[in-house]
Amino acid sequence: MKITITFFSILISILFSTSLFSEPTFNGPGPGCDGSGCHSLNAGVVSVVTNGTDVQITVSGTTSSVGGELVDQSGTVVAVNNSTGNNPFILTAPSEGTYLVNAGYKDPNRDWDSMSVVISLTGVGNNGLEPVSTYKLYNNYPNPFNPSTTIKYSVAEKSFVSLKIYNIAGSEVASIVNREQTAGEYEVNFNARELTSGVYLYKLQAGSFVETKKMILMK
Repeated sequence: MKITITFFSILISILFSTSLFSEPTFNGPGPGCDGSGCHSLNAGVVSVVTNGTDVQITVSGTTSSVGGELVDQSGTVVAVNNSTGNNPFILTAPSEGTYLVNAGYKDPNRDWDSMSVVISLTGVGNNGLEPVSTYKLYNNYPNPFNPSTTIKYSVAEKSFVSLKIYNIAGSEVASIVNREQTAGEYEVNFNARELTSGVYLYKLQAGSFVETKKMILMK
């Protein structure tokens, strides 16, 4: 029992430590504040896709510059971009692990969002003993989910990869991956905070390989 209490005490300390929000400058030491004003937590404005140690961060709701940071589990900022016109933009983690993504913008409002992401190195399967040799789309987990779920897939060789989400009527509601990727296993986090409950389809296309699976969002 003492060990459990100590663990959760440390976890709570990490989550609420001001060092989590030391960068970028739009967060300030507040968190979410700087000398000229405060940012409001706006759940749903940030989405992420991982590719190896690269974290691609998309901030919705603005056409102006955005900023963001990666924070490790000790509360240390390991990567930051205070302001960029690129949206999405990429921050690179130093290694595998679980990180906190803080990102936001100043215009039209001072909004920001925070979410966790798991970094898993790609390019090998079976714990690094064998190379990935097949294309495969795995079942998302958890499923049903609320509001986020993980989608895992493998790519047998360098290919242009598309991973999209559709509603049951066949209309595209999200584009998660849309770029060339090398052979390997990949995991991406899909956050459906802006969608309503229901059945959705996720479709992977890599080269000539195409597969579609079903997921259920229950709010």
